[in-house]
Amino acid sequence: MIRIERTCACLKASVLLNGEEIGVMEGIYLTQWFLKNRYHFTGTFIRFTPLDEEFNRSGIKVDIYLPDQNIILKEAIIDWLSDTGRGTFRARRIESSI
Repeated sequence: MIRIERTCACLKASVLLNGEEIGVMEGIYLTQWFLKNRYHFTGTFIRFTPLDEEFNRSGIKVDIYLPDQNIILKEAIIDWLSDTGRGTFRARRIESSI
């Protein structure tokens, strides 16, 4: 049984790789759902603007800091990234930054 538990949105978030900011995501929508005794975190974003073109690709593993919600999405993998910067991601876990 799939159970959607919580959703949240953030206008702007910092994208971190090894503790250093590599870009900014805008228009993030996060969904937390429960399946097979485990939480899953998936989301979408409207635009990803990397500081370096090296990071403008899918498949990279980053941390996403949502300042509006005071949470960090740890080990998030960018699954899909279009030419316009729109895309999807999934995160392994979520942590509070308080």
